[in-house]
Amino acid sequence: MKKRKDKIIILGIFLVIFGLYLSIPDGKLRLVFCDVGQGDGALIIKGNWQMMIDSGADNGKMERCLDRYLPFWDKKIEAAVISHWDKDHGGALPKIMNSYQIERLFESGLSEEAIEQKSYTEILRAGDIVRYGEIYFEVIYPGENLGNGNESSLVIVLNYGDKKFMFTGDVDRAGEGEMMTWWQEGVEGIKISHHGSDSGGSEDWLKRIKPAVAVISVGENSYGHPKEIVLERLKQSGVKILRTDLLGDITLGWD
Repeated sequence: MKKRKDKIIILGIFLVIFGLYLSIPDGKLRLVFCDVGQGDGALIIKGNWQMMIDSGADNGKMERCLDRYLPFWDKKIEAAVISHWDKDHGGALPKIMNSYQIERLFESGLSEEAIEQKSYTEILRAGDIVRYGEIYFEVIYPGENLGNGNESSLVIVLNYGDKKFMFTGDVDRAGEGEMMTWWQEGVEGIKISHHGSDSGGSEDWLKRIKPAVAVISVGENSYGHPKEIVLERLKQSGVKILRTDLLGDITLGWD
């Protein structure tokens, strides 16, 4: 009986050590698009540095995603961006902040009310650049003229080495048209705006940025997202489509 108990204890210690080993960051840059249902929530991870882009709705799914991908001992998120304050993009943030320390929180300043309620945030506008060593992101929308809701979604481009990935929130065609007046560069990938709604992701915009990969963060919904016309537009452009409703969490890795 004693030998059996000893074996169980040894096995338990081994499993704990193995779990710790798996939790050790490997230094690669990872983009994780969490399956948060009908909403947006993504993580950028490099070693012990973590950034969150949107938090999804208040349904517990983003918190579980954080548990899956961040080391259990690391409760600090160096940067978080809320593209806009719709519930499916920022709804889970208060609960996440109860469990994690967020060092810097960025937003577009959707309204005076939002700014007053979230006075600890940093407001971003087109042209702003935020650097974390070899990683930086540049803001390409909105400018000074804010609309309401989706029209004020932050659009940021993550830069790492020679690679770029664009996060679009729920930006619409008007926003894409404004960005086209000055944004000339291609990107490796894009998070398609508004869960694949036809309000964004125009053919002209896709031709301008030429993504190889498009991630659609979407769940069960009554809106018909993603729209078939958007999927067909991406296919015609030769873009690889990755959907969280079909694949669950999606991880892209960059060396």
